[in-house]
Amino acid sequence: MTTQRYLFFDDREVLSRTGLVRTVHHAQKHVGNPILRPEPAWEGAMVPSTVLYDDEAGCFKMWYLTHARVPGVESTYVTGYATSADGVHWERPNVGVYEHDGSRENNLCMVHTPGGMGVIKDERDPDPARRFKTLFWRGGNRAKADVKRGWGTKEHRGFYAGFSPDGAHWSLGSEQPVLTGTGDTTSLLGWDDTYGRYVAYARPGRDVRRVDGAIYPPRRVIGRSESEDFSSWTAPLDVVLPDADDPPGAEHYYMPVQRYHGHYVGIVHVYVPSPDPFGPFWPELTHSRDGLRWRRLNEHGCQRLVLPGEEGSFDSGMIRCARGIFERGDELWLYYGGWHEEHGASRQHRHMTTPREAQRRAAAIGLATLRLDGFVSLDAGEEEGSLTTAPVIWGAEASAAVTVNARVTPGGCVRVEVLDAGGKVVPELGLDMCDAIEGDSTRHAVQWGGRADLSRLQGERVQLRFHLRNAELYSYTV
Repeated sequence: MTTQRYLFFDDREVLSRTGLVRTVHHAQKHVGNPILRPEPAWEGAMVPSTVLYDDEAGCFKMWYLTHARVPGVESTYVTGYATSADGVHWERPNVGVYEHDGSRENNLCMVHTPGGMGVIKDERDPDPARRFKTLFWRGGNRAKADVKRGWGTKEHRGFYAGFSPDGAHWSLGSEQPVLTGTGDTTSLLGWDDTYGRYVAYARPGRDVRRVDGAIYPPRRVIGRSESEDFSSWTAPLDVVLPDADDPPGAEHYYMPVQRYHGHYVGIVHVYVPSPDPFGPFWPELTHSRDGLRWRRLNEHGCQRLVLPGEEGSFDSGMIRCARGIFERGDELWLYYGGWHEEHGASRQHRHMTTPREAQRRAAAIGLATLRLDGFVSLDAGEEEGSLTTAPVIWGAEASAAVTVNARVTPGGCVRVEVLDAGGKVVPELGLDMCDAIEGDSTRHAVQWGGRADLSRLQGERVQLRFHLRNAELYSYTV
């Protein structure tokens, strides 16, 4: 049976609503945080770039940026590889590719990755050696070996494509970048069936600005790039820019994007530079229906997706989320890197080589959770609010109950009535017949007189009208 889940990022499927407030929710932090902290001698400050679940391997896989010294590589920006059976307890597989302190027994999988690695598993590719794909930026901190290859020159600075059979052992697609003239951070969405292209969200290049004789870094914004073959990418076009709701001088540093039940969900990271050059850096939710036109979800002052921790904690300063949102039972899981300092301070740590130094700096990886579909809710207080959906044709297979994801506080309730094409209540499916929904569940079954079967509506044009009091409505499923 085909089902569709409706969320409330916007009002596209809403015909009208009254007395309801849209609330954007903060993620809650896992009680066991940090779930991964610098421990081996080769790790310094840590931040996850990508987390995905590999169905074939039956485990989570993570690629995280850290700092380590590798012989012949002057840059200390490297990527580590980790796996987990449950998403909470992580292991560092022995990759055996790069040497550290005279040994290749470590989990370092790629060097010279200052912006981290955007990784996808591409089930479309028939070549198993190219099943995992990555985009990562090289340039800036030049390594001795890199200079010979030209990575430090303007012509060779940019994003490189890499391929792997397992996500741990990588080979470059070519010695030339596949995308140039950009900032050093990207998020790889992967193949987008809507456009028949690979899609990445990278920062478009910006010329250096000069104001009153002083030179300021390029202004960071979020752009979108496409590729048909993962080898040739279009120049990024601006899609998310700072606006009046941002602090003065704010920039948009990075935005991981993921498809979620027909929506594009982005986490834009706002950065406010200061002369230090340190500055605050935090994640906010963004939403799009097409991946091109985006709407910031920062209504009513609820901006940060993950709030900073208490003073002195590993995540009391900068927080950066990885790409990867996972449905786990009644929750959504996402991963983030945290520092107890602001952006820029982590650059001071790139030469750290011992876990003692890293732990002193308190930079680690955490897990945060939302309830299922818990990005946004429509809320009612003591005064009843209502929501009427746009008309839809009830599908030929529609016979199961409508289910509702709602949190109802004591004394409150949610009721649903079904309307026909003319806006009249369908007999026996009205408000007076609907059994009151109470309590907190992601899967309340809507019933009318103890019955949930709506098969008699097959082929009919109908609407649903929700009535809420002291309740938060997150989604409904037909």
